[in-house]
Amino acid sequence: MSKRFTKIICTSVAAISLATLAFAPACQTKWTGVSVKDTSQYVAGTNGGFVTETNDYVYFINGKANNTDQNKFGSVLKGSVQRIKKDDLNSGNYSNTQTVVPSVIYSGSYKAGLYIYDGYIYYTTPSTQKNTDGEVLNSNLDFKRTKLDGTGTTDGYIWQCSDNAVDYRYVNVDGTVYILYALSENLYGTSVTNIHSVNCNTGKNTILAYNVAGYAFDTVDAENPYAYYTMSVPQFLDGSGTTYAYNQLYRVRADVTESPREYDFSDIEDYDASKDPVYINLGDYVFDGIGKVDYESGRVGQLNYSYHYQKDKQYQLINDPYTYEIKWYKDGVLYYNRKDSRSTNSLFTLSNEALGTTDGKIDASWDAVDKNKDQAAFISKEVSSDYTYCEIDGTLYAIDASSSGITRSPIEKGKMGEALTVSDAASATVLAVREELGHTYLYYSVTGGNGYTVNRLAVDGSEDDYLKYPETVDEELTYKSVKILDLDACSGWYMPEFVGNKLLYASEAEGMTSFNYVMVCDLQGANGIMTNKEIDALNDKFEGVTEKIEEYDKEENADGSKAYDGLSNALKYLWFSGDVNYIDELVKAYTDVLGKDKEYAYSEASVQIYKDYAAVTGDWEEYADDFKTINGEKVYANSRNYYYSVLGKMTDGDAKAMRGNFKTEYMKSYPVDDSTWWQGLSAGAKAGFIIGMVALGLLVIGGATVLTIFLIRRKRGKGEVVESKKIKIDITDDKDIDVYGAEEGEKAEEEAQDNE
Repeated sequence: MSKRFTKIICTSVAAISLATLAFAPACQTKWTGVSVKDTSQYVAGTNGGFVTETNDYVYFINGKANNTDQNKFGSVLKGSVQRIKKDDLNSGNYSNTQTVVPSVIYSGSYKAGLYIYDGYIYYTTPSTQKNTDGEVLNSNLDFKRTKLDGTGTTDGYIWQCSDNAVDYRYVNVDGTVYILYALSENLYGTSVTNIHSVNCNTGKNTILAYNVAGYAFDTVDAENPYAYYTMSVPQFLDGSGTTYAYNQLYRVRADVTESPREYDFSDIEDYDASKDPVYINLGDYVFDGIGKVDYESGRVGQLNYSYHYQKDKQYQLINDPYTYEIKWYKDGVLYYNRKDSRSTNSLFTLSNEALGTTDGKIDASWDAVDKNKDQAAFISKEVSSDYTYCEIDGTLYAIDASSSGITRSPIEKGKMGEALTVSDAASATVLAVREELGHTYLYYSVTGGNGYTVNRLAVDGSEDDYLKYPETVDEELTYKSVKILDLDACSGWYMPEFVGNKLLYASEAEGMTSFNYVMVCDLQGANGIMTNKEIDALNDKFEGVTEKIEEYDKEENADGSKAYDGLSNALKYLWFSGDVNYIDELVKAYTDVLGKDKEYAYSEASVQIYKDYAAVTGDWEEYADDFKTINGEKVYANSRNYYYSVLGKMTDGDAKAMRGNFKTEYMKSYPVDDSTWWQGLSAGAKAGFIIGMVALGLLVIGGATVLTIFLIRRKRGKGEVVESKKIKIDITDDKDIDVYGAEEGEKAEEEAQDNE
């Protein structure tokens, strides 16, 4: 009986659902932006990561999204561009955010992110175009811009790239924004690496350098419009691929559209620049590694620019042929290895200022050959480690995070002095170097979490400062390495960033590993950013809560049974979720659904401690005076949100899923009624259901009969339809029957919320 009725009701529900979908209007979102315009100025130096700033607002990507996520403009929350007033950020109103760009903001390289120029925010987003098979082309990356009020979004895209991990920067040159990028591509039958720029106003794409051997964009100053690159020197410009043993180093700015030199390829048989340009190079000549030559030797060609235009000059060169290898380009300084014919290799540096830059061009007096001998080695040895450089008391130091620890070495006159070990943290990842509280602090990560842990240490101390731990303790713990809470910053995304004394990062901490929303950790101390001592005290407070929670699991009754079975886990759930009422709901479910005793799931004492924890009373009264105001509510030190909170909003689906994960992990399983739906109904409900279904059946049969008679008579040519009398059945007793059940109702409500 019950199975038959189940089939009937399922069929009916399916039919109704299909009819509803068939007649539902298409839902389209019209995006109107934000109500209050941001007329404040961009804060210089904040472009390029997942956070950028104006004087009044902080703009940020509110979490890590994937290129395969649904990217319907106007309905995106996670991965979108949000903004928050700085006053709200500083006062803890973290949920008071607005969506500015409702698209998935994504870049597979994470070397560049958000940029603000002249009232627009520039970003990249996965393409929503479809191929002929209806598949979304989300492996393509669209470069777009939107006004700071959320309007004026690019129609289509400024430029689209087929590689969503392309290395790029948005840069501003004299008021015009360019996309400066490097890409391995096959343009003329051969796959090579090329450097391009795209004018964001006109969409014009210019090849700045074709077939580069190596290149570098500035990894510190993400707004730097210059790129350095090396190129091989062909012996014959005929496509044979034969090159000399030396190479050349060039620099180019994003706005260049023409070469500063003229090349003559008339000797190449059947030369056609549109099919194979052979050589494209719009950059300025920095160094030529040709070495000692006589002009008549035949080694000098049109690619040796210094010689080509100075034929009468008698070169008496003493240097060997050189090869240049670009190592890094940081904050306007190029670091490159230079190797001679004897394999002697040293690290050199070159600043933009040294080139005598005027209007983006290298000074005319610069000689790419002669200037080689003027360069003094920065470090007189081959350097492979990616050092972090910082100046302390007028001396430049190299910070090396190696497998044996973190060291600091002075650099003077091409020599690296003796290395001082400042931390035994092995194979650390450097996150940032910041000048704070009169010290140079290194922020770094070590293994131990899901992503980047966040540790801090001052690196400007003497040898004694680092040797005294743990025997003695400095008052502020300045030279002791401290870990900031249990922060886990997503290592597959942008690096953590500071806004004032707030640390922003995409979280991979417990519960966030599947979601990676941006969280904010307030490091405001008594006199600015927290000292190491204040961070250490915050850690103690944090660990004190977790240790106290664990203690309940150790307490036993006289018979050896647990005094508070399941309480520690329940408090962990409360620590993460702040859900005060769930334990009451759970106890009630066990009594109502399974008919268990009131203390079957949790003892009354456990339930009371759970409530005391939430109200900071009883066992937890010691925390009653230790709170912050977050999103307009008091948040006490026994809550995770006291230490770090979500910045902005999570989607309803993610928030529900995260809480569900915590419930599954820490709370006892929710009781399930194993009886069938039919057995669960009362006698009155059963009777009403039967009457209703009979009535429905008779109506269906009656309608079918009328249709049959009509068709028969029409076939016979009678032309009349005799109406059958309607059967009247009283179904008023059915009005209280919920044929869908609570679960379907909840699902419909969730779907409605999702559609909104």
